[in-house]
Amino acid sequence: MLAPLVLFPGVLVGRHISADDHLSVHHVTQDAAGGHVRHPALSDPALQFAALQARVVHELRSGAAPLWNPDLYAGTPLLADGQSAVGSPVTWLKVFLPRGPAGTLGALLVLLASGSGAVALARRLRLSDPAAAVVGVAVVTTPYLSVWLLHPHAWTLAWLPWLLWSIEDRRGPWVAAFTALVVAGGHPETAVHALALALIWWAARVRNGRGVLGALAGLALAAPFWLPFAFVALDSATASAHGGNRLLVGQLSDLVWPSWSGHPAVEGYTGPGIWADGVLHPGVACLVLALASLRQRWGQVLVGAWVVLVGLALLGTPLVNSARLGGIAALALALAAGFALPRAWARSTWAWLAPALVLASGVGARWYDQGTLETLPEPAAWSIELAERAGEGRVTGLSWALQPNTGALAGLRDVRGYDLPVSHDTEAFMRALDRRLVRPWFPIESVSVDNRALLEFAAVRYVVAPEPQFGLGPVQLDFPAPLEVYVLDEAAPRAWLATGARPADAPHRAADFTRAGYATRGAPAVEGLAAERWPEEGDVLAVQLSDVSNREVVLELPERQERAIAVLADRHAPGWLVEVDGVEAELLRVGGFFRGVVVEPEARQVRFTYRPAGWRAGLGLGLLGALGIAGLIWRGRGL
Repeated sequence: MLAPLVLFPGVLVGRHISADDHLSVHHVTQDAAGGHVRHPALSDPALQFAALQARVVHELRSGAAPLWNPDLYAGTPLLADGQSAVGSPVTWLKVFLPRGPAGTLGALLVLLASGSGAVALARRLRLSDPAAAVVGVAVVTTPYLSVWLLHPHAWTLAWLPWLLWSIEDRRGPWVAAFTALVVAGGHPETAVHALALALIWWAARVRNGRGVLGALAGLALAAPFWLPFAFVALDSATASAHGGNRLLVGQLSDLVWPSWSGHPAVEGYTGPGIWADGVLHPGVACLVLALASLRQRWGQVLVGAWVVLVGLALLGTPLVNSARLGGIAALALALAAGFALPRAWARSTWAWLAPALVLASGVGARWYDQGTLETLPEPAAWSIELAERAGEGRVTGLSWALQPNTGALAGLRDVRGYDLPVSHDTEAFMRALDRRLVRPWFPIESVSVDNRALLEFAAVRYVVAPEPQFGLGPVQLDFPAPLEVYVLDEAAPRAWLATGARPADAPHRAADFTRAGYATRGAPAVEGLAAERWPEEGDVLAVQLSDVSNREVVLELPERQERAIAVLADRHAPGWLVEVDGVEAELLRVGGFFRGVVVEPEARQVRFTYRPAGWRAGLGLGLLGALGIAGLIWRGRGL
């Protein structure tokens, strides 16, 4: 419990553990460009996860399941985004507390959960109190947890020591609970690593049925969080982009001394590979004690396991980021360090020097990884003004302007996004907007004849850019902005009625028709139309949006004499259903990417509803998991 306060003494005077200094140099919070960040390599908590978390918190506070995110990619699954971390206790702290205190308590929860679990595991393995303290403080300062502390990566790994303890203690209900916490932690890759290590521990140490039943019950209990992600991953065009990363041989130099090749927070990183994916040093004292433990069988096994895991990180494995496995492997060194203390020292006061040295060297090794801030930046006045002007429409940035996840913090909806994996449809749409297709950022270099019509069709009303643009009308805002703001189509509707249509036989062809101007709002390119002929030229009729939520959009239709196609410029995706005047209808794909439905002249209301199969199936499995845990408790007559 002392270790987190030593790592972050600023919390004692009211500062917040945060990486939001990255927001202070980002367009959405600035009046003018400039500024400095503490740690350039760890920007994701501010620039990627903050917007996801804000949307999740908003939906949970309103009492809705956070299934859909309207802010990115013209709409994208939210719960199915593995890093939205809906099932993590760290996220739920943000539901009930302000952002600053919730972030601090979340970071402390991660450290205390991992440290206390490590102590419990060490005591279960019959280590003395000083030795268990060595293990606890070594885990709290372990490289992976420290570097990724504000990421879902650490929120996932924090429960692994408790999972190993429950396996070792043969307690099925606790195996289920901690399996569920690992799986719902928010980072699928780390969950895969953690569960694989737990399986190896079970096979080597226990091999009893309670662990298997508990793990299966825990997986079922967490199904509402991982099954939607699994459904989306199966339709992913970019799953392979997450895998193949491996530790480079040169990064082993970090074991000689912490940050041997430099640290981004103070002097930059001059070594090979990505700094955050190659941090291995657990602190000098922990490393020395781990090596000293080789005289015992446990030490040999644990250090051997560490060598094997680092070797796997060097070789690489498919579909997951193997480089990070090297940092996770330091957990084995932390446990090995405890076995270096002979039990004969248990009653000696001098034995407590060991955890003190491990704490001091661990904090020293990890001192610059994270930090605290006095205040957290808020969206600038200009970005809020632009969001109000855009209304239901979208705002997109060119190049690196207004990174889309961050723009969502000010209420700016975008056709871009920053995250992987994405669906085949989304990737095809992003390729249509910019053929370079730079993952995972998907930047748009410029507005041109190749993409302007498609951007306007996607309800993009304004464009922001870091440099002046020609051919676009500038917008004068009431508040100063660090970017150039231009109007693309100030009246671009998010929903409308089209009285004409042009059939298309594939999504990419429909997008090409729209981009080339062959298909328009009045006669959009539509897949799956019935055989009867539609006019090739049509009118655009206004509709009113009502009851807009994260999983439901209602269109109120005007009176008219002709049949039409109701178009909603939100992403078409599996799980979306449509009703016309309360009767289920066929959902059409419009423009290669968006939603639509045929409506007869007498129709007055269209309702789009999101009911993803992964969520519905996950709820059923979750109920089975809860019943399974109850059965394990009843069978064991207690926890």
